[in-house]
Amino acid sequence: MSKSLRDIDLNKILKVSNLGILVLLWYSFYKIGESLYVNLNTILLGTVLSLQIGVFLFLEKRKRDPFVILLCLQMVFYFLLRIVTLLNYSFSNVFIRFPFTATNLNYALVFIIIANLAFYFGLTINGLRKSTLDQAIKAVPVKTHLVVVLIGIGYFFAFYQQVGLGFLEGIMGMIQSLFVNLGTILFMAIVFLFLFGKRIDQKIKSAVLVGIILMVVIQTLTGSRAAILSVINYIIFAQLALHDSIKVKKIYLLFGAVLVPIMIVIFAVSTFLRPRLENRGNIGGETFEVLKEFEFADAITDGSDLVLKQVFDRIGFLDYCAETISNTDKYAGIFNPWYYFKSIVDNILTPGFTVFDTPRVSNATTFVYNERGTPSLLKVNEGYQSDEFTLYGEFYALFGKWFSLIPIFFLGFFFKRIYLNLSQNDIYLFYLKRAIILFVFYSTLNSFGLDWILLDVVAIFFTYNIFKRFFKFKNLKTL
Repeated sequence: MSKSLRDIDLNKILKVSNLGILVLLWYSFYKIGESLYVNLNTILLGTVLSLQIGVFLFLEKRKRDPFVILLCLQMVFYFLLRIVTLLNYSFSNVFIRFPFTATNLNYALVFIIIANLAFYFGLTINGLRKSTLDQAIKAVPVKTHLVVVLIGIGYFFAFYQQVGLGFLEGIMGMIQSLFVNLGTILFMAIVFLFLFGKRIDQKIKSAVLVGIILMVVIQTLTGSRAAILSVINYIIFAQLALHDSIKVKKIYLLFGAVLVPIMIVIFAVSTFLRPRLENRGNIGGETFEVLKEFEFADAITDGSDLVLKQVFDRIGFLDYCAETISNTDKYAGIFNPWYYFKSIVDNILTPGFTVFDTPRVSNATTFVYNERGTPSLLKVNEGYQSDEFTLYGEFYALFGKWFSLIPIFFLGFFFKRIYLNLSQNDIYLFYLKRAIILFVFYSTLNSFGLDWILLDVVAIFFTYNIFKRFFKFKNLKTL
């Protein structure tokens, strides 16, 4: 059987998904009619958004572009699909903060559609260079055991408290978040595996796989609801960095169909654990005692609708975006350059102490809609909440509503420009940097705030530069 018959392009998967969701949108509207947050204009705007996605994907297939794929991936599953779920389940934890109607959602959709055009033109004004992946064939990885050592170092800093170093919480916590970031370490290992996978010992690959699975389990038991999704995203970024596109084996699509309900159950478990654990950072007897109270059967049967509502609400990036756009005036004290400056100083430039007592933007909006007074870094944990504004909501509020289309255009332009001008002296670091740029790009699309993204970039920068030498290879010409 030819490879083309065994593999399906991610572009095609997105096209089919886009069309299927559009059909489901109109079918749901035919059966249900208008709902609390969705009216006929919302359906029409959703149709325009779907057509826009279709055009982007059509053009991307003719001229491959990983940035466009990621943009369409976000639009299909986190924006267009959310219109369908809002129609079927009129439930949103975000829309109850302030008065919100379908008119507010429609206005946000108009902005998103126009912003997509600006973003797309910024991205595609630069074309991609010819792939240099064939250079990797000339390289052979050596000392691959260092990759396992690196993962071990990452886990040591992640669990320093369990080995009696809890008294060093301040310094170890800072090292863990900035200099030995476990997520970045695993991402580096994933890129290495995809680039040199056929030339790496099976024991090494198995050890890395165990490290990845362990991260998913640990994050789930500490209340994280996106652990598996994070790993899937790492794989997508790595594959796009290497090939500019992704060919998905049909067997993996079957695996994905099985994985979806598993992810929903994991989401339910994490959601159950979050409010019941006094110390989410430590996995121990308390974790498993609380877990015994979770009824898997009830979550799957009696609570299925409740779980689905929470899942759709969690992946409803459209909600955060639309709510931010609709209440820009209320958040004016947060979405401004001075606030961002104070946040960067307190959360990035002064580790271990604060100057302004200013929480990150994502943690600060709760002080507005919950009327908790002036945002305070010291009070964040009293009612912790992190909001995902997305690029559209944040830029609309930060840069002055429709004027934000200009920085959105230039953001796309500069992301692609940086991507095209990476040094190719080290083939592994070249593709790793490409993957990192795609990761930061996608994080910006799903923004928790530019200050949060900057903190992630700082952590990636330090972790990358400290541990990049753990990934070694020799050129065949020297062997």
